[in-house]
Amino acid sequence: MAKNILVFILIMYTTFKNITKKYKYLILLVLFLSFAFSILVIKDFSNPLAGAGDAEYWEYTGFYFSKNLHFTPFPHLDIVNNQAFYPYGVNSVFQPWSFERDILYAMFYKLFGVGPWLQIYYILTIVITFFGSFVLLVKYYGSAKATGVGLLVSFCNFYAIYKYPGHFAYSVIHWTTLSIITDFIIVRKFILTEKLSSTIIILRANLLILSLGQELGYIAGFSLTSFIISVVYVILIALRRYFTSPLKAIIKFNNTFVIIKNDLLLHKKISFILLGFCFVLSCIYLPLIFQITRGAKGFDFTGVNSGAWWANPLRLFIPYLPTLNPEILDSNKIWKDTSEQFFDGSPGLFIVIIGFLGLWQARKKIIIFIPLIVLFLLCLFYHPSNLPTLKIFPWFAFNRLATRSTVIYPIILGIFALYFNLNWLRNSSKQLVAGILVILACTEVFTVYSFKANYQPHLLNENFFRYMNYVKQQPGEAVLDWPFCIIGGNGVGAGAGLCPYYSKNGSIFALRRFHEKKVMGQYFGRLHPSQLNSYLEAGWQKLLIPNSPDIMKATQLARCFRSHEWSFFTDFYKYNDFAGINLYTDLLPESCVQEFYKRFGQPVFETTILAAGKVKFIPKYSELRSQVNLELGASIKFEPILDFAEGNLLTSPSRNSFISINGLSSIEETATEKWRWALGANTDIVFKMPESELLKLSFTFSNPIQAQNVVVELNGETKTAFKNLKKDVIIDNAIKLQALKGINHIVFKYKYWNGNQKTFAPGDNRAMSVNFRKLVIEPINN
Repeated sequence: MAKNILVFILIMYTTFKNITKKYKYLILLVLFLSFAFSILVIKDFSNPLAGAGDAEYWEYTGFYFSKNLHFTPFPHLDIVNNQAFYPYGVNSVFQPWSFERDILYAMFYKLFGVGPWLQIYYILTIVITFFGSFVLLVKYYGSAKATGVGLLVSFCNFYAIYKYPGHFAYSVIHWTTLSIITDFIIVRKFILTEKLSSTIIILRANLLILSLGQELGYIAGFSLTSFIISVVYVILIALRRYFTSPLKAIIKFNNTFVIIKNDLLLHKKISFILLGFCFVLSCIYLPLIFQITRGAKGFDFTGVNSGAWWANPLRLFIPYLPTLNPEILDSNKIWKDTSEQFFDGSPGLFIVIIGFLGLWQARKKIIIFIPLIVLFLLCLFYHPSNLPTLKIFPWFAFNRLATRSTVIYPIILGIFALYFNLNWLRNSSKQLVAGILVILACTEVFTVYSFKANYQPHLLNENFFRYMNYVKQQPGEAVLDWPFCIIGGNGVGAGAGLCPYYSKNGSIFALRRFHEKKVMGQYFGRLHPSQLNSYLEAGWQKLLIPNSPDIMKATQLARCFRSHEWSFFTDFYKYNDFAGINLYTDLLPESCVQEFYKRFGQPVFETTILAAGKVKFIPKYSELRSQVNLELGASIKFEPILDFAEGNLLTSPSRNSFISINGLSSIEETATEKWRWALGANTDIVFKMPESELLKLSFTFSNPIQAQNVVVELNGETKTAFKNLKKDVIIDNAIKLQALKGINHIVFKYKYWNGNQKTFAPGDNRAMSVNFRKLVIEPINN
C-alpha cells in the first residue's frame, strides 16, 4: 500500500510541478484532497478492481478490448464470437462501453498484465475535473469561485462518488463536466457579445470527441445533449439578431469570423496540435461508435420490458445529514417513484440552495442560462415510459434509468452558483447565513464520505492468482463454469431460467480477464430475448434447478442431475474444447459435488470468489479431451424425461421435467388455493417418455366465457371435447392417455379467450381462456 501511495504522489508531483507559482497553494490543496480521496473512497491501489456484482464488469470491457480491438482497415471490435455464451456465440454489443477507459486498460493490461489501472485512472479523472473546471472559469469568475465550483463538480459530486466502484462508469465524468462548462462559457460570450477565440472553439471540439470516450449510454449522451442544445440556442439568437437588425448582425458575424481567423493564425502551433489530436481521436472513436450503434439498432426491443427507473424531482431537496438523508428517506411510499439507489435525484441540499439562489440573483442575465435550464429540466422530469423527454435525442434510445441524470446536477447547479453572493445581506446577517451554509456543506461532505467508509475493496490473495494462472495454462479454449449465469440488466434471462443464482454468480464471467478462457455465461447491460435462443433450444434452463424461484434468494441447486441429465452434461463437456470445470461447490449440494469428482476427477486447485464462494478447478482428463468434436458439441440438445414427481402443474413450475409448456400462466395463489390461466388458443404441454406408458390426465377448470369449446388432444388425436360450455361452469375430468416412447404433445384447444370475440376481463390484457384449478399427469397405476 505504501508503495502505491508513493507512486501516486510522484505522479501528482510530476503532473503539476510546472504550473505557475501563483496557484501553488491550490495545487497543494488538490494534492491533499486527492490523497484523502484515495484513502477514503478508492482505498486500494494494490489489486485490480474486483468485487461482487457490477464491480467486476469495468475491467472486463477493457480486457475485451485487448483481445478484440483491430485497426485494419479501420478501428473495429470483434463483437460477434463465442468468447461468451460458449460454444454457441453471441453478439456482445450491449456491454457498457467507455472507449477511453477500455483502451487505456487494454494498453496497460497488454504491457503489464492485471493491476490497479482503473483506480489510478479514476483519481486522475477527479483531478482533471477539478483543474479543468478551474482553468475554464478562473478568467471570468476569479480564483475563489473557480475553486469552489471545481470542488463541487469533482470531490463533491456525491452521486458520482457513491457510484464507485459498483457503477464505475457513472463515476467517471471529467470530459462531460468540462464540456458542459465550456458550452456555458461559449453561450455566455456569444450572448454578451464578448470575443470568441478560436482556442475555445477548438477546445470544445476536442472535449466533444473526448466525451465520446466515456460511458456511451448515459455520460457521453449528456455532453452531446448540452452541445446540441447550446448550438441550437446560439443559432436561434443569431437569427433573432439578424431579423431584428440584419446589417448589424452581418457586420458582427464578419467581425467574429475575422477575430477567430486571426486568433487561429496567431496560435497556429497550438491550434494545429489540438486539431490534429481531435482528428486522430475521431478516427479511433467514431468508427467504433458507428459499429456499436449499428449493432444495437439491429435488435428490436419493441415489447421487451426493459424497466423504467425514475426518481421523483422532489428528491432534489433531500439533504445529506446524519439523521436526515436519502438513505433514511429512501421509500417509494414517500416519493411514489422507482429509484435505483438511494442517492438518486439528490445532489445535496447545499449545492441546490446556492445554485438556485445564484440563478435568482442572476435573473437579469437569465438569457445566458437558457441551455443549462433546458438540459436540467429535460433530465429532472425525464421518465423512460411516461415522459421520455431525453429520447428526442437518438443517443438516449436505450436510456432506461432516469435516475442517472443525477450525475450532472452538480455541474449545472455549480454553474448557477457562480452568481451566488451574500452582498445583499447586512454584515451580521451575512455572517449568520454564511455560517449556516458552511456548516451544511461540511456536514453533507462528512455524511457522504461516511457512507463510503462502509465500502471495503475486495482484496485478491495470492492463491487466487495461482488458481487463475493454472487454469490459463491448461489446454482448451474454454472453461465450464458450473453453475453459470446468463442475464441482462433489463431482466432478460432471469425469467427464462438461465441465471437462477444471480446474487451469487452473476459476475463470474468476468474472471475471464484472469484466466483468458472462453466462458458459457455473461451479464450484459441489456439482452434481447433472441440472444438466448441457442441456450434455450439446447435445454440448459432445465439443468439450472434452484432452491428458490427468486434469483436474489436462491443459494444452490435444489438437486443434482439424474442419469439422462448427467448423460447430456457429460457429452457436452466431452465434445467441446474445455480446459476443465470451475465447480462452484457452495452452489451445489455436497452429494452433487462428490458426484462431479467421481465422474470428472478430483480438483487440483481451490480458491474463493466473493459472493459465489468456493470454486474448485477440475482439469479435463486426456480421455475426454481426445473426443473433442466442436460441431457436435454445439449441436446436442437436452430433452428432459418426464418425472411424475413434477407432474402436478399446479404445485410445480415444471420447467425442468417438461420439454416445453406454452399457453399457461405462471402459478397464482391465495392462502387457500392455486390456479393457472390458459392463455390464447392453445395450451401445449410437451414431454418425453423413456418407454410407451399409459397415463392419466386429471384436470379441473372453470370457464369464464359463454359458449366456450375446449378440445383435448394427444399427439394430434382428439381424446375428449367439451362443447358450448356455460359461463362459470366447472369441468372436473380425468382421461387415460397412451403416451408414446419419445416426444408427446398434450394440447388443450379453446374457441374463445379474453380479447378474442369475447372480453370478460377488460382490465387484464392477458388472453385468458379457462382457469385451471387442477392439472396433473401421472402413471395409470397411481
